[in-house]
Amino acid sequence: MSKNKQKKKGCLSKALLVLGIIVLFIVGGVIGYGYMMLSGVEQTKLDDEDLGITEYKPPAPSDDNVIQPAPEYDVTNVALFGIDSRDPDQTGRSDTMMIASVDKKNKEVKLTSLMRDMYVDIPGHGGDRMNHAYAYGGPALAIKTINTNFKMDISDYVTVDFFDLPKIIDELGGVDIDVKSSEIELLNSYLNGINKLNGGKPSPNLTKPGMQRLDGRQALAYSRIRYVGNGDYERTERQRRVMEALFQRVKDAGPIQLPGMVASILQYCETSLSNAEILELGLTVLSFGDVPMQQYRLPVDGTFKSQNIRGMAVLVPDIEENTQLLHEFIYEK
Repeated sequence: MSKNKQKKKGCLSKALLVLGIIVLFIVGGVIGYGYMMLSGVEQTKLDDEDLGITEYKPPAPSDDNVIQPAPEYDVTNVALFGIDSRDPDQTGRSDTMMIASVDKKNKEVKLTSLMRDMYVDIPGHGGDRMNHAYAYGGPALAIKTINTNFKMDISDYVTVDFFDLPKIIDELGGVDIDVKSSEIELLNSYLNGINKLNGGKPSPNLTKPGMQRLDGRQALAYSRIRYVGNGDYERTERQRRVMEALFQRVKDAGPIQLPGMVASILQYCETSLSNAEILELGLTVLSFGDVPMQQYRLPVDGTFKSQNIRGMAVLVPDIEENTQLLHEFIYEK
């Protein structure tokens, strides 16, 4: 090798070394900044042994009666709860229940709504509406109810009170929602009630349908619409649309702004996730690029019966079938 080639190779190696050091400093700086921004977030860790966790074991595919190795997966599931707690001394029911799933292997984000009127077994309390679990035993019992009924592995959660949701949305600058003309009257009715309860400067009524930027109170009113369209089923769709719009706003922030944005959101939330887990999940989702959030709902159409039990109008699901469909959606699609 000539001296010129050796010199060029040496310069290239030094340049790569310097570049590597710079990248490490940048990454370290972002992580350090993230920890600093999240230092004020309050975390409440749960005892995994009391959550009824069932580790998912994907079925091994077979080909001509030859058993193949089970497929690998890398999915993190987090329970999301929205509670309506107007009395600070009481634990409200979780009128919104979702499972957020981050599939690191396939670079996908999925959101599953759990209908609040599903009739399931609540450990220690027997059969009841699913949203009662949170009122009976807080996030731990609500998670255990999901895990034991649907064989899930959830160990972490994020809870937000409905009356803090507008603050989160306003922190992000609002959300873009396509409002139907049939939804405007009821949305404004809910909005007037929210304005009275929250006080301060009222949010204006909507005057036209179509895609528009909603502020926090308007978005909350939209997510509570129940008597237009397909009742509570369509209400869960509206809630997922608001979550998807929030998700898009966070993704648009980028890795530098992410920690501050997440910290501003979580100041209004209760969570069991540590700072490291929050940063890791956030940066992982950003690395997926512009992927759409996939959506689902339990119970699935055709897998439940509407019944009246002890004076309650409830949805009685086929637990086994809904468990299988939920696992297929989260892990195998």
